[in-house]
Amino acid sequence: MKLHLSKLSLLAVLFVASNAIFAQRSADKQVSFDGKIEELFFHEFSAVPIVLTDKTVAGIDADKGTKIWEVKGDRISLLGGAIQADQSNYEMVPFSPYIIVSNLLVDTRDGKVILDKEKEGYKNIKSFQIIPELESFVFQCTTEEKTQNKAFLVSLKSNAISWKTDLTLKKRGSIDNVIVDKSNNVAFSIGSNLFILNGQDGSVILNEEEKIGKIFLNPSKDVIYAVEAAGGGLGSMMGAALTMNLSKLAALGDKIYAFNSADGSKAWKKPMKLDEGFMFEQEVDGKLFVMHEKAGSLYDYKTGEKLWKKDFEKRRTNEVEKVAEGYMVYYGARKMLVDEVGKKVWKKPQFNGNDFLAEVGEDDTYDEFRYSKGSIIATPYRIAYYEDGLKKAVWKFGVDEETRIAYDEKEKNVIVLDGKKLYLLNPDKGWGKDNSQKLELKKHKDFNKLEVRGDNYFLSSSWEFAIVGKDGKVKKTKYYPQPGETGRKLLNVASGLVGAAGAAYQVAGVYNAGVGATSGVAETVSGVRPPGTGGFNQAKKGANQYQAGAYAGMASSALYNPNRYDGSADTKDYAFYFTKDDAETKYLVQVTKDGGEEKDKFTFEDNKPNYHVDEVEKRVFYSKGKTLNIFDYQ
Repeated sequence: MKLHLSKLSLLAVLFVASNAIFAQRSADKQVSFDGKIEELFFHEFSAVPIVLTDKTVAGIDADKGTKIWEVKGDRISLLGGAIQADQSNYEMVPFSPYIIVSNLLVDTRDGKVILDKEKEGYKNIKSFQIIPELESFVFQCTTEEKTQNKAFLVSLKSNAISWKTDLTLKKRGSIDNVIVDKSNNVAFSIGSNLFILNGQDGSVILNEEEKIGKIFLNPSKDVIYAVEAAGGGLGSMMGAALTMNLSKLAALGDKIYAFNSADGSKAWKKPMKLDEGFMFEQEVDGKLFVMHEKAGSLYDYKTGEKLWKKDFEKRRTNEVEKVAEGYMVYYGARKMLVDEVGKKVWKKPQFNGNDFLAEVGEDDTYDEFRYSKGSIIATPYRIAYYEDGLKKAVWKFGVDEETRIAYDEKEKNVIVLDGKKLYLLNPDKGWGKDNSQKLELKKHKDFNKLEVRGDNYFLSSSWEFAIVGKDGKVKKTKYYPQPGETGRKLLNVASGLVGAAGAAYQVAGVYNAGVGATSGVAETVSGVRPPGTGGFNQAKKGANQYQAGAYAGMASSALYNPNRYDGSADTKDYAFYFTKDDAETKYLVQVTKDGGEEKDKFTFEDNKPNYHVDEVEKRVFYSKGKTLNIFDYQ
């Protein structure tokens, strides 16, 4: 039987069409620039693609493949690049549609300049802070006069300046510790100055010359408490308590000052002097609990009077609460009852009176996963299952610094990657340490995400993925070798869940791990972490504040460097891996998370590609030289 030529041609076209998706392909659209492209990223808030060249900054319309706006910029970027002597100023403003370009505040959606240094008479945009209560940002700008700064309140609602004011400084510094009182007055510190500004017009209520390391409010939000920053040289700084403030560490001192926020008058005539450096504070039954470097005690908010006669001496306290017998103090794996004057009555493990946590050191962090008859306790050196009322573990096995765990909250399954072993643990299903199997992974310690997808788990890293059934059966694994990876450390391995869709933020003192329920097939997303860090469930009040703060700082730091080199990218239904074939041809491969099939391949031309995957619009952006390449995918 012979086929007509047109039918043969049609079959050939269909064959090519059906197989072309597996071939590497070039971009669908290209945008050219006069200068070399140095940075490429999506603005986290407006989602506008931003391109930084050595001459300009531009916003891109990816649908048309054209520029929305373009602003002239300085020579070198600070986002992911080397800090040069000319201190160029390209910086994103998180949780806003803004970007700072050459000390201009620009709206990335349309290129509107909101803060113009020539018009407003400032020299540089020095720092900024979000003020969620006012739905605004406060910007600090320097002038030609070293002791004179300007403050601008920019409203996210009006997309304009609400007010501006002049600030007189004793020493240079950046805006820090922003809080808002009940009347919307704004307090913050800059260097050695504490400011309180009228929230309506920006007028200065208080300008106090004190070395401030932290400020907070009383429960009624009408008194501002300022914790002195540690003084002296490096030795005293190292000896003082450390508190995480997003991206930097500040050493705190031993004095607290109180000011009425309405008029700036001092509420306490004498400062509260602590035994050592301040660590944290919290409200307990209408009273002020302060944790020092080596002790903790209770004070009266109004007078600063000490209410406990005795300070208990525990370093790693997490929280204190009022109970009928006195006060319960939670620290590490223990809880301690103190009486009304702060004297210790007893201490014991935290959970339901059981003492199996006695095997966990007093200051150790741990993860607890609760089941019907007991708990799985994960520490940095052991994973064990304890039944209620028993001190001895039913089963246990050792782990080390390379072990990684994840948790499926719905199924209550603990997934453990330990060397070449995969454990699926769930005492309610009878799964213990014997429920393990061999799992051939190239780099298990680099896995940083688990997704629940129907009946499967999709575990992934920058190089590799594994699809495992909820019954523990390994269905598929694959490792993608990366061009030029030898001797090169990828920054996004450590960032865990950090990304536009699953980031860890610390804003206005709120820590949010950025994980949990998601829409669609992926039921939950969980971090894959070392065991015992306190990143998962712990007994009541057991979470360590300082580790949580440190993780938030690390994650935020990674997020705010949007040009970090990514060996992989991630969307709801697909994972993307930068790899090479046997002929050393480099490309980005699109892999389905449900089955691990390769759906598309995009041609890249260098070992460290600058690219970004847009999940919403289904596009891949990749820059090379002076050209932005845009790939559309399905």
